[in-house]
Amino acid sequence: MNGGRIVVVNTLGGALRHYAAALVASFGSDDVRLLAVDEPSVAGGSGLAWLGRTLRALVRARRLGGRVVVTWPVLGHLDRVLLRLVLGAKVDAALVVHDPRPLVHARGYGAGARWLGRFLGGSVRMIVHSEQAADALREHCPGDEPVLLPHPVAPRSESSRRPPASARPVVRVLGQYKPDRDVALLVALAARLGDTHLLEVVGRGWPPVAGWSVRDAFVGEAELDDLIVTADAVLVPYRRFFQSGVAIRSLELGTPAVGPADSSMADLYPDDRFLADGSVDSWCRAVERAAGASRSDTVALARAADERARGAWRTEYAVP
Repeated sequence: MNGGRIVVVNTLGGALRHYAAALVASFGSDDVRLLAVDEPSVAGGSGLAWLGRTLRALVRARRLGGRVVVTWPVLGHLDRVLLRLVLGAKVDAALVVHDPRPLVHARGYGAGARWLGRFLGGSVRMIVHSEQAADALREHCPGDEPVLLPHPVAPRSESSRRPPASARPVVRVLGQYKPDRDVALLVALAARLGDTHLLEVVGRGWPPVAGWSVRDAFVGEAELDDLIVTADAVLVPYRRFFQSGVAIRSLELGTPAVGPADSSMADLYPDDRFLADGSVDSWCRAVERAAGASRSDTVALARAADERARGAWRTEYAVP
């Protein structure tokens, strides 16, 4: 792929602000432009207004010239059609697909939308951040071959581990409740670790979880960072997921994240210290290792992940 200007259109200007900044940094080029479009939860208004703002950003991207990367599909697979219609046939365009099979209802992921996306926008490449996501797209979109690139990582060297709020290691689950959260696993872990670890859940929509202190609340950017840096370990108890923004953020801030070995988290860690298989024993061991890990080791892992991401994105986009 030829070099030249890259335009990143962040269609989730609020939720993916940090992701978009890390992506721009991964290119390592002075000729990258970032255009942000705020979603309804940030800007207010309807989904139709959000689509209108996205269209205006794409028109501006076309005027700027260069290759275009869109960070999130507003209309699922129909975004491929939208990109081709607005940008034209000759512009190199890519769409980052974070959740090929969304955990919650979303527009544009049905069979008809997938067919239209391939038929009318097949030249728009789909970028994924895990083998699991790539496999899901191959299954749902036969004939399409997604581009697998590492999730951008932006280590924050200025962050520091704050004094713990408890004499016991603090283990936190952070983020909104979704049906694929493994509540049964959390209950089992509490029975084993509750006497030796302080166990907390913070996020919207969570039901009570036996053995855990649960706070059902929205967590903003600043508070999320504070909850991460004051934890000894962050737990990602999903049954199925393609990537975890909380796991990435924890790594960036120097706090180990614990999750399943057969997930995208295996890409973040070169060994299985903080990864678990299906047994409760393995989850307990991973939590204990993470809670006892040194911050310097975790920061080193973050820097290594950042180097891998930068190398892959620069190679894919031929950035010198």
